[in-house]
Amino acid sequence: WGGLLPFQRKDGSQFMSRSGIGSIAGADGKTQYLFNIFTDITEVLVQREELRAAKEEAERANRAKSEFLSSMSHELRTPLNAILGFAQIMDFDETLSTEQKGRLAEISRGGHHLLKLINEVLDLAKIESGTVTLAPEPVLVGDVIDECWRLLNPLAVARELVVHKKVPAGLMVLADRIRLKQVLLNLLTNAIKYNRVKGEIGIRVTHQAPARVRVEVRDTGPGLAPDRLKDAFKPFNRVGKGQKEGEGTGIGLSITQQLVVLMGGEVGVQSQLGVGTEFWFELPQHASDTVEELLEPELPSAQPEPDGTRFHVLCIDDNPVNLRLITQILAKRPNIEVITAPTPGLGIQIALAQKPDLILLDINMPGMDGYQVLDVLKTYSRTKNIPIVAVTANAIPRDIEKGGTVGLDAYLTKPLDVRTFLETVDKYLAVPVN
Repeated sequence: WGGLLPFQRKDGSQFMSRSGIGSIAGADGKTQYLFNIFTDITEVLVQREELRAAKEEAERANRAKSEFLSSMSHELRTPLNAILGFAQIMDFDETLSTEQKGRLAEISRGGHHLLKLINEVLDLAKIESGTVTLAPEPVLVGDVIDECWRLLNPLAVARELVVHKKVPAGLMVLADRIRLKQVLLNLLTNAIKYNRVKGEIGIRVTHQAPARVRVEVRDTGPGLAPDRLKDAFKPFNRVGKGQKEGEGTGIGLSITQQLVVLMGGEVGVQSQLGVGTEFWFELPQHASDTVEELLEPELPSAQPEPDGTRFHVLCIDDNPVNLRLITQILAKRPNIEVITAPTPGLGIQIALAQKPDLILLDINMPGMDGYQVLDVLKTYSRTKNIPIVAVTANAIPRDIEKGGTVGLDAYLTKPLDVRTFLETVDKYLAVPVN
């Protein structure tokens, strides 16, 4: 027999043993001796209990950290929504003087820098806590590079930079497309920001044996000293510190490195003072015979209703500043009448009574959150087909993913981008409510 048995020592103290009990037979075949070979496993059990307690504490801390990140994201984005939202509205005012326009640009620039810092700090915290999720899929490297460069090209043109791209067609990697785009945007943004005016940017993609794809981004900036290279991927270390154009959060490269590693790759840097810097990363290659299946067809863009049609948009939000901001933004659409509801209950009553053409719904509200409001509205035949768009500061990926599974038509995060917001409103007002 084998198992655990409690023992008592001569001094009265007790301990737990791992015992093995057996018998020895005599010449007549009958049992003559019994024996127990045992080991004191008290320390093992203590260590096991400590590990269990530590595991539970780590899980509790991880849950608390996720809740903290979600809460902080909401609390920081809400005031930023007012700052950037009203700044964008003021930017449409043609009566502003040149000096006022300059001050407004500084407000917007500072607000966007703060938003980027918030996003990257939260992103870094999620990665380090192991809460970031990846969805690997076959990705055409050239397509993602072209997509990123279209976004950044105006910045390069402003600095008169020349780009040289050498990207073989059809080369694919196994990666999370969104995170790969984030990695490329970080590296390309640095190549523009830390470059010299009228400089060059090189983008090269090569196949590495046995099954790797290497992406290199090179600039012709001042370069990095050898003692700076070893700290390039450390958080809050700006590679271009001391340069006028080097404003940044100092987190992007750290996030880039950790994302590449999470996708099964590696990243590196080499630089020469006075010549430039090259960042590179490698990812697993994906072999496929059919590239066309990865290309998404173009979808026709929705058009708003003809002039003369009146629309009613209901905005449910407990924050009066947000209600005022959305009302002023939608004032750009003279055919839209905005109805505001500062409480979830009032919002439901108005929706049932007036049947608006579109509902803009905050998620984080006291007493009844946006998801509960959504559930109620979907139970009534009068409101179940009304498009409902979330406008919320809950911007953690798991919140966005949840929003896409519960029946929301769209999920917009604060601070709002006014143009994106108006495009979304136009899109859903183009579809009549049944």
